[in-house]
Amino acid sequence: MDLTGQVAIVTGGNSGIGAGVVRQFAALGAKVVIAARDVERSEALAEELHADGAEVLVVKTDVASAEQVNAMVTRAVDAFGGIDILVNSAGTGTLSTVVDMLEEEWDLVMDINLKGTFLCSQAVARWMIEAGRRGRIINISSINDKIPIAGEAHYCASKGGVLMFTKTLALELAPYGINVNAVSPAGIETPMMEETLVVPELRHALLKQIPRGRFGRPEDVAKVVAFLASEWAEWVTGDTIYVDGGMHLVGEESYVYAFERAMGHEHLIPRVPFCWPPGALEEEQDEGG
Repeated sequence: MDLTGQVAIVTGGNSGIGAGVVRQFAALGAKVVIAARDVERSEALAEELHADGAEVLVVKTDVASAEQVNAMVTRAVDAFGGIDILVNSAGTGTLSTVVDMLEEEWDLVMDINLKGTFLCSQAVARWMIEAGRRGRIINISSINDKIPIAGEAHYCASKGGVLMFTKTLALELAPYGINVNAVSPAGIETPMMEETLVVPELRHALLKQIPRGRFGRPEDVAKVVAFLASEWAEWVTGDTIYVDGGMHLVGEESYVYAFERAMGHEHLIPRVPFCWPPGALEEEQDEGG
């Protein structure tokens, strides 16, 4: 697999899965644009890759701002002569049940996860069509594009939107030779997961939901993204690949109830099986419950 000479934009490319994709692309010879809000973190990654001879450009970008997204596309074209690949990896989430969720939480998650994917895809697709350039757009979705999880309604809704946006965009752009696909990870050890995995009970519960028996790493996702970006995936479009060790076959532990238990808020947790900690049902049955 070889991406030599290809120009790739990776949003959210300075951390987690995005950084894994940037490293993988650079290793395969691509010129990479890291588009993210935290310039200091982006520059640190760029310096690391420059030392290995990679061509990397850092562009401060808020993906929820059409103005900044359009400026990012212009910078990429000016610096590298064009765009061949876009990876929409910027994403965020908060933990809140619907009845407690702030409107600002909903807006934040939707703006970055769904609106940002739309704005970046639109800007890059417009450039590709005008330039007559075939290309690839790859959206980083989540297992939660089809698996619901309590406490993450806004996140699940945003990723469900990404799934259908991917399919629709693939249909619209296929005549121009632009392939659009999604990668849906889960159980990946990233900074976004750190707060979750520090709760031993939840870490154990999540691990039990992964048939392959381990947490994933950013490079596990990056390899699949690289495949979709390459000529090897020329005949693949409108598809979603789940990179989760099989977790989508089983389901996912609801984070919100594990955190409530960890904080001693047992009285706030509904007494129904999917809210109980692992083993609680068996223990209650043993006690005659």
